Amino acid sequence: VPLRDAMKRLSRICVQSRMTTFRIAALCLGLLAGGLPAASGADDWRVIEERDGIVVSSRKVEDRRYPQLRAQGIVRGTPDEVLAVLLDVPAYRQWVPDCAEATMLRRIGARRSLIYTRTHLPWPVLDREAVIDQEVFLVRAPTLLRVEFRAVPAPEVPRAIDTLRTEFAEGSYTIEALDVGRSRVTYRIDAD
Repeated sequence: VPLRDAMKRLSRICVQSRMTTFRIAALCLGLLAGGLPAASGADDWRVIEERDGIVVSSRKVEDRRYPQLRAQGIVRGTPDEVLAVLLDVPAYRQWVPDCAEATMLRRIGARRSLIYTRTHLPWPVLDREAVIDQEVFLVRAPTLLRVEFRAVPAPEVPRAIDTLRTEFAEGSYTIEALDVGRSRVTYRIDAD
């Protein structure tokens, strides 16, 4: 399976799981008068889907409407090759589910950039747009890399018509070499 296809599969399964989680959360909101328990550690992740070698887990966070999500899978490619896919912003439309637009706004140093994305959602929901501050960390290069991202307000970036600007989103991709030509990718997302 080509690397972009593997990343697309990982992203798609995570998005499908999140949509299921959103529906469940929407139904349960009226019942949660006391709030949700705080996320406290690695042990409170709950597996919500396993498919095609990808494991999607969620955990609740206090005072948050939606749970955090984590997807883990093994792809063919070195951490540097996976990183190249993550940093190829114009190619997001090839592997990020429902990505309608992705543009590099500017580089902020060698490992940091500001990115604009717009995600198409089915009617009657408005498309989502986000300005993302993304930074690469060479944790233990070349065998362990992490890309962290978060939505930023960016009032200087004009809002698209008929979209909703993402106010809160943060997450990461952790890429760990397993053996020659294979890496474990862990994707985490916390967003409203």
